[in-house]
Formats: sequence, structure tokens, C-alpha cells
Amino acid sequence: MISFKMEIPENAWIDDPNGIALADIVNTYLPKNIRVFSILPSQKSFNAKEECNMRKYGYLLPLEVIGITRNCSEAEIEHHLSEFNDILNFFEGKHPFHNYTIPSEYRNQYSEEQSLGNGNDEVVDEEHVPLRFSGSDRKSVDESESNGSSLNDMLISAKWLHQPDENDRITDIHFHKIFQCSCGQMKTLFGTRYVEISICGESFMLHQIRKMVGAAVAAKRGLLPRDVIPLSLNKFTRFSLPVAPSKVLFLRWNHFILEKETGKSIRPEILTSVESEEILKNVEDFYESIMLPQFAEFLDPTKHPWKEWVELLDANTRIQGSQLDEIRKAWATWEENFWVKTDAALYYSS
Repeated sequence: MISFKMEIPENAWIDDPNGIALADIVNTYLPKNIRVFSILPSQKSFNAKEECNMRKYGYLLPLEVIGITRNCSEAEIEHHLSEFNDILNFFEGKHPFHNYTIPSEYRNQYSEEQSLGNGNDEVVDEEHVPLRFSGSDRKSVDESESNGSSLNDMLISAKWLHQPDENDRITDIHFHKIFQCSCGQMKTLFGTRYVEISICGESFMLHQIRKMVGAAVAAKRGLLPRDVIPLSLNKFTRFSLPVAPSKVLFLRWNHFILEKETGKSIRPEILTSVESEEILKNVEDFYESIMLPQFAEFLDPTKHPWKEWVELLDANTRIQGSQLDEIRKAWATWEENFWVKTDAALYYSS
């Protein structure tokens, strides 16, 4: 959603309460892959970025990437998707997502307002490196190749931060609430089978969604133990995790605050854009007729970007057992101490 001042006839919305006729006029000047769905009046104080309190993204994933082959029966497909959903569900709730971004982008020099926490997971083309692991202890693929080392010798680093590190602090910037993280049923586009992952949250950090998908796929392929996901959502852990390709990530919809303060009326223009079946149908039609066909070329698991990404993922994604054992023990100790302190606090407060 964008907002700006625009001169419009006073009677423009009398017979067109959803502003679709106005939008159609604007669309005559736009290419077919850019569409305005509605034009509605707004209060002067309205700010689309600040008042967006929920964002939903879609990520299209070829079925073969999560182990579903052409030979799989319907029952096997359902089993695979159920397992994948169990992994994706780990991300739901409020967690620190420091392991799912580029750490240097969210350190002391960045305030909450400057971070991408108020905006979108960056949907950009970074396919010059088919597989990226971010983290201070991880060498990039480019660096390893230039040094002559084997990709198979590179391990994902994982550690528990036993002592506070002022250069690696976890703050409110890193905490984000995810309302939904799941995948739907199998779909087919031009003969290619895929599944859509839905990720809905208040806000996202740089690369957060792509790293969530990368880690979930690695866990589904058996490259990472599944408990790495909940472990990575603990503020004391540090993991470097794979970043999934960017070309199949897109914004599904935004939701906006309907009331600023208790007792104030809901602004009709926002309510219209949220609830109008006509507007929502036009958005869905645009997605299916214009967007999906453009995604088709990126859904073939035997071609770019998936072929290279999966090969490197399989070759490089593993964690030393000793590192994981240390983290699991540290987490068990921390959790035990946490509940002891909580019980003590409740006892003394009562």
C-alpha cells in the first residue's frame, strides 16, 4: 500500500465505493505486471508503513527439495508434508531471530527504527552465490574456493554463549512474532509440482524468511537434527544457517491497524481494503494470472536456482556432534535454572 496526495473529483466514490473504477483508469497507463487494485480516501495522519501491523509472505518450494519424488503415493506425500509442517511450526510464536539474519546489520549502530524489523524480508536477487551461510564464524563459499579448501570440509558453526558479549548483544530488535508458518497442499504449475509456504508475522528482519526456509529444508532432508530449530531460537545460541533462494519469495498481503486508540472509530477506507471481496478477488486473480506464470521458471528442481542450491546444501550442511551436545546440555541447565527462579519468584510474591 502506498499513500500520497491526489486530486480526485468530489463524487468519485458515490457509485464506486471500493475505488476500483479509479484504479482501472490508472491501470491503463501501467504495464500489465503492475496493478492498482483500489484507490480510497485516507486521513492525513495515515502512514502505510507505520500502521501495517501484520505481513504475510509466500514462498514457493518444489516438492523434490523436501524429498517428495514422482514415485511417492498420495499417502507418502501427505506424510512428507505433515513432517515438513511440524518443522515449520517451530517458528511460530515470539522468538529472537538473531540466527536468521546478518548479525552485523543489527548490532549497536542500528536502532529499532532503522532496522528492517519495521519492513519486509529483503526480496532481492543474490544468486551469484547459490548457497549462503551467514554468521561470524562461517566462511563464505567464495572465500573457501579462493583459499583452495574443500566445501565438504566446511561445517556449520554452533555454540552456546556462556558469557555476555557486548559486541554480540540480543535486543528487542531481534525479537519478532510469527503468527503462522506452515505449508499447504501440493499444487501443480505447468507440470511442476510445488508447495506454498505461508509465513505471517508482525515484522521481519533482513533474510529472516529465507533463512527460516533454508533451515527447515535442511532439517527435512535430515541434514540438521530437528531440534536445531528450537535451539536456534534461544537468545544464547549462535548458529550459521543456510539462506534459501530469493526468486520465489513474495509478499501476499498486509494488514493494517484499524484503530489507533480505544474508543476511536474504525476508518472506513482501511476497513474497505481489508474486507472488500471484490478487491481481494482482483488481487487473487492478479496473483494467479500474472505472478504465478512468472514463478514457473524458478520451480524446476533440476534447474537454477534449486539444482546448485540443493547440491551445496547437501554437501555442506552438518554440525559437529560435540558442538550440539554442548548446546543441548547448556540449554537443559539454563531451562532448569529458569524454572527454579520462576517458581521462587511466584512463591515469594504469594
